Amino acid sequence: MLLSQSNVNRSFTSQPSRSMSQITNDVEELTDEELLKQVNDLKHQIRILTLENEIFERTMTRLDPTLLNGIQQALEFASKLRRSSSINISSFVKSQTSKVFFDSLTSPSRMLASPSRVSSKRAESSARIGGTVTFGTVPQINVLERSELVSIEMEILVTNLEKMRKKAAKQQALLKAQLEEIEVRVNDIQKANETFNQQVIVEGWDRIAQRIPAEIWIKYMNEWVKIADSKISKLRLRTSTLNTQYSKLKGQIKVKAELSESLRPVDFEKINIENNECLAIIENKLQQLAELKKMTGDANLTLTIHKKALMEQDIYLNQILDNVRNKQKQTQNLHKETEIIQVQAKSLEERLEGIKKLRMAYEVPDIMDYVCVKAEVTDLKRSVKLLQNRLHLLQIALSSHNKKLKINVFE
Repeated sequence: MLLSQSNVNRSFTSQPSRSMSQITNDVEELTDEELLKQVNDLKHQIRILTLENEIFERTMTRLDPTLLNGIQQALEFASKLRRSSSINISSFVKSQTSKVFFDSLTSPSRMLASPSRVSSKRAESSARIGGTVTFGTVPQINVLERSELVSIEMEILVTNLEKMRKKAAKQQALLKAQLEEIEVRVNDIQKANETFNQQVIVEGWDRIAQRIPAEIWIKYMNEWVKIADSKISKLRLRTSTLNTQYSKLKGQIKVKAELSESLRPVDFEKINIENNECLAIIENKLQQLAELKKMTGDANLTLTIHKKALMEQDIYLNQILDNVRNKQKQTQNLHKETEIIQVQAKSLEERLEGIKKLRMAYEVPDIMDYVCVKAEVTDLKRSVKLLQNRLHLLQIALSSHNKKLKINVFE
């Protein structure tokens, strides 16, 4: 991993390094909170430097991998520098760092150029380095160049990500289609297995011969081959139709592409005019639809009102019919009672006639017999009178009910 510019400026300097005792004294003077804050800041800086180094390494690997020559040696030297701070930094920079590396760090815009362009301008860059690079210092990379490098790497990552997404979507669609095909095959195999077991093994077993006849096997296989041929023919027809549709769609896309190439501003104006006309027609139709909805609402309201009135009339009619049925039942009961009363009256009249005949046929008895017979006769007359009065009342009630029924029917 490459060293960033800030890390290089800190490591490759000509200032005398402090001793370990001074560093320990500075650390001892800090509080716990300040020390924790400095540790977090250092972690944040290390993370930023790591990201910068990754971007620089990717950029140089993409443009010219030869620029990475000597980086491993620089890292080894940095590790040695941690152990002993008395090593001469400038001698290592002159001996190990190539001029091409300094040229790339001096101008990142040249790093962003093509490798051929970089290789063709090495002499010019080496001459420029001789005038700009001093002892104990390294080339500077400003914030704009860093942001340019980051934006370029981000664009490359986004394009690669889009490519991988498209590739993953295609692979997913292919795998999904394969899974669906496998599920269809598994279902077909299971159905074929079930039908084979049912038709050949279970139903085709001959109990007498204790075996499956060959005719059943051959018949099943012929039917299965016929079904498979029909399905294959259907799939071929479907494939041919899909191919024709695909060819038609390709032709339509080609025609549309040709038409789009030959389009002019007049065509767009024409389409805009047609769109405006269509919008006006749509608005008119929407207005008509709103009016029709209003009319429909009014008609529905009127219909509900009439339905309510009709339901009320039906209820009233049902009540009248119930009353008529009740009256008819009462009249039938009255007719039955009148018939019974008439029968009783006839029987009483017959008894009366018999009593009269007996009275005319026999002599007058003594006084006590006469008094008893007279009392019985008066009782019978009273009962007959009561029955006649009751019959008269029933007839009056029957006539009144008949009048009421006639009035209700006419209404």
